[in-house]
Amino acid sequence: MITMHVTPSFVESVLSAYPFALLIIRDEHLTDESELKKISRLIVQFYTQWAVHLDLLEKEAIELRYFKRKSFAEIAAQLGYENHSSAKRLVDHTVKRIAEDIKSS
Repeated sequence: MITMHVTPSFVESVLSAYPFALLIIRDEHLTDESELKKISRLIVQFYTQWAVHLDLLEKEAIELRYFKRKSFAEIAAQLGYENHSSAKRLVDHTVKRIAEDIKSS
């Protein structure tokens, strides 16, 4: 993995870009060597490496928030939490943990 200073904001940016990166990788109109595909493959690689260290609840929360663009209220309802604050805490904690795991690796 590339060594870099990783912040929760960086992690959130990668997670937000992930669904679009998958689409770009599958785009047959772009060559495999296009810069856009190279960057997209990096984004997918980052999340793939991060996801290995997440439990199922964390993965589901990340997927709902960043890949399916669900609100915290929707995430809370789907995961069985009483309110959106619990879902927000889970997502925020997971993003921070990813950033900390990367820094310590």
